[in-house]
Amino acid sequence: MYTLVRKTLEIYLLEKRVPTLSDIPPEVSGFLNSKEAVFVTIYHQGKVIASSGRINCKKENSVYECIDNTLLCLQDPRFTEEIKTPETLSSLSIRIDRFLPAARRILPSLSLLDPTKEWIILLSQNLWVLSVVLPHMVHTDISAENLFAMACKKAEIDPNKLTSADYVLYGLTTVNESDF
Repeated sequence: MYTLVRKTLEIYLLEKRVPTLSDIPPEVSGFLNSKEAVFVTIYHQGKVIASSGRINCKKENSVYECIDNTLLCLQDPRFTEEIKTPETLSSLSIRIDRFLPAARRILPSLSLLDPTKEWIILLSQNLWVLSVVLPHMVHTDISAENLFAMACKKAEIDPNKLTSADYVLYGLTTVNESDF
């Protein structure tokens, strides 16, 4: 799927159009029949410069979900105009995470998260926030407590002011692929 992200970026940035069915790389055509959630993460010089994803697939299939999230990455403020050039496109690295709803589970307690194979979704309807920390995005001190703290930081909420009634936690596993 990372080839689809690269193709989408090239077509949109160079030709100012959204990819059509004929532009889809043959190796991702099988995803036209799946409806997985897709997270797109784009790196430049080893740093995340853009990311977009949803916890449920909103488009008709995973291919269009991937294209939509790639285009949403272009709105990420970290993806600056200096990087959106034809010369820079080849230096970008891409990671895709895919999952079906069955790959996440509600955690009645943070202690039930298995940080060796699961990562975390924090959802708070009371505070209107959703935060996702994807598998293998972090490479230091991976514990349930640290993942929770990172999810809170991403959501810009103070974990010390939360009660268990303020949020729902999910454990998450994904299938990921990258070009690096």
